[in-house]
Amino acid sequence: MYQNIFETLAIETTLTLRQAGSSKKWQEIGCFFIQNYLEQLSKTENFMIGHIKAIIELGEDRFIRLSSVDLNKPVNCELNGADRESCKGHLTFNAIVSGIDKKKNLRNFHLALARTCSVYEMLTDYRESNQPEEATHHTCGEDVCQVCHGNHEHDGTCEH
Repeated sequence: MYQNIFETLAIETTLTLRQAGSSKKWQEIGCFFIQNYLEQLSKTENFMIGHIKAIIELGEDRFIRLSSVDLNKPVNCELNGADRESCKGHLTFNAIVSGIDKKKNLRNFHLALARTCSVYEMLTDYRESNQPEEATHHTCGEDVCQVCHGNHEHDGTCEH
C-alpha cells in the first residue's frame, strides 16, 4: 500500500500574543499559519498531502480546529467555544505528507511559524532540536557525549 511513503511531523508549542486576542483573532492566526505552511510545502516538487491538522487550545472550553488535505482547497477552520480574549494558545500540529524529507518538512514548519509570529507579534516556546534523531546509544570518543557531556569516567563507550 502507498501509505508507507508518508512521513509524519508532530509538534506542540505554546504561542503567546503580546496583547490578549479574541478567539476569532486566534482563528485568523491559525489559518494564516496553516496557509504559510502549505505555501512552504508548495515549493517542493512531487509532494503529496495526506492530511494536515492542528488544534489551538485557548482554555479548557475553547479551541480551534484547523485542517487541510489539498493546496487547492481552503483551510478548514472551526472555532469551538465562546469568543473570549486570551494571551496564550497551545498549538498541536500534525502533518502527514510524502515526497519531502523530514528535515525539510521541519524547516517548512519552522518558517511558517516564524512568519506567523512575526506578522502577529507573537512569541513561541518552540525551539528546533540540534540533537540527531538517531539511536539512544552514544559512543564517547574525542567528542563530548551529548547524553553525559563527559561527566563520568568510562572506557570510551557510554551505556546510555
